[in-house]
Amino acid sequence: MNKILVSRIKDLLKRVRVTVLVIFILSVMSLFSLVNYSCTNRSENSQNKDTHKSPKRLCVSHVNPHLLETVDGVPVFLNNYTAWQLIKNASREEMAELLAILKSQKFNMISSVLLNANDDQPYSSDTTVYGNLPFVSDSLGNPDPLRPDTTDGNDPKTHNQYDYWDHVDYLINLAASKGMYISLHPTWGCWVSGGYGGPTPADQIVFDETNAYKYGVWLGKRYAGIENLLWMVGGDRSAIYDFKDGLHDFRDVWRAMAEGLADGVNGVSTQNGRADYSHVLISYHPRKWAVNSSEWFHDDDWLAFNSIQDTPYDQIISLPHDYKLMPVKPTWLFEGRYEGATSAWAVRYQAYQTVLAGGFGSTYGNENWHFPADWREIADLEGANQMAHLYSVAREIWTDNQFLNRIPDQELILGDQGDTKGDGMTVGDGDGGPTSGKKANATSDRLTAMRGSNGDWALIYSANGRNISLDLTRLNSAKMNAYWFNPRNGMWNSNGTEYKKTTPFLKELRTGSGNYNFEAPGNPGPGNDWVLVLK
Repeated sequence: MNKILVSRIKDLLKRVRVTVLVIFILSVMSLFSLVNYSCTNRSENSQNKDTHKSPKRLCVSHVNPHLLETVDGVPVFLNNYTAWQLIKNASREEMAELLAILKSQKFNMISSVLLNANDDQPYSSDTTVYGNLPFVSDSLGNPDPLRPDTTDGNDPKTHNQYDYWDHVDYLINLAASKGMYISLHPTWGCWVSGGYGGPTPADQIVFDETNAYKYGVWLGKRYAGIENLLWMVGGDRSAIYDFKDGLHDFRDVWRAMAEGLADGVNGVSTQNGRADYSHVLISYHPRKWAVNSSEWFHDDDWLAFNSIQDTPYDQIISLPHDYKLMPVKPTWLFEGRYEGATSAWAVRYQAYQTVLAGGFGSTYGNENWHFPADWREIADLEGANQMAHLYSVAREIWTDNQFLNRIPDQELILGDQGDTKGDGMTVGDGDGGPTSGKKANATSDRLTAMRGSNGDWALIYSANGRNISLDLTRLNSAKMNAYWFNPRNGMWNSNGTEYKKTTPFLKELRTGSGNYNFEAPGNPGPGNDWVLVLK
């Protein structure tokens, strides 16, 4: 009887253990299924989110003060797109569509204007597509910069809520969501210094030192903490105009506006000339056929970097001039010749020649500066798409350290370095310059060189595909590979065949001594530009 009982108890315990084991296995499987679903679900969700990170605030690089980097030390090459009147002429939907196109073209910055040029029309008619103006009008019908026209709320579907500044906010936030920076002009220069050629009695000038400072403070406070924002004062105007009746000097107005921007960011509203500019980046947008920002403001604390606006033949002098100034400040071509008025080739050679001469970035322009009805077709121009290739060869093929150690070096080139003539027009000169029609047709056969400061890499741009002879003693004694990069399509040419991947046409070239002549693909001539890469 006891043996039977013991046997039944053992059998019962065995069944219990099996049941517990089954339950445990089922529980584990259920848990695994739950975890697996969650991971899958997270993956699916992440694909539906905008993967672009909001850009970190920019500052002058601590490693190489000729360049910009984020506040956490990541070097940045600004590939900028001109969109002066985007705020005025584009809807929210059009802004989003344009920025998506620009992002696909590897633009990482746009430039726009808060108070546009009056263009000989009444200020009251210069509204956004939503019917808004940035400021209340004064008694003369001009904008009053101390009375921003703002409303409660920001619902774009409600006219009495969505004001001009809500539209600005949308663009700034939209750019940030795309991982893009934006440079804003507080005003176009006409409202400070009058017309392009200088002030006339008929000009509607609304800014002076006092209200320029107060307007700057208002802007600085409104956009304090915005990480992807840079400021450009100047607005396509000279700071000084020298007429027969004497100098018309507007430098102190621009200085007051810059001081106000910095004070506003820092929560200060006292105009005393002692602003802290460490939390803002400000530069000056000059006009062409005139001196650039460095002529008037290089030693000013508020000027974080220099900007030039030049025709291709002028930039040969202007960029190296700014690059060599002390104290060292970054410089770049902020406005060059526009595609449409110029060929894609002219746009390319101006961009590459300024970047390899030391520019920390480049700005591209076309007729989308005023955002016309056919803006989609203009956004798809050949040169606009090719700026993606400039970004690739200027930034993406280098490590951060290599990028930060870049220096221009024309002495790397042996023999004739070539020249750039004309202002970039495809036929004639014709762009309204002081000697328009007297200069030769635009063309370039110039060679422009840049290398790593320790000689471990080099970039040389041949504007028309002429051969490149180099002094290899200026590079280190390691063996380098040589590559031809096609700036027209972003491909790599190796002995007549083009590849998407970086493919050398010459391997293990010993540097550190001797010379070498590199024969560019094709026949030298307009449009056959090439970039020689040694690394």
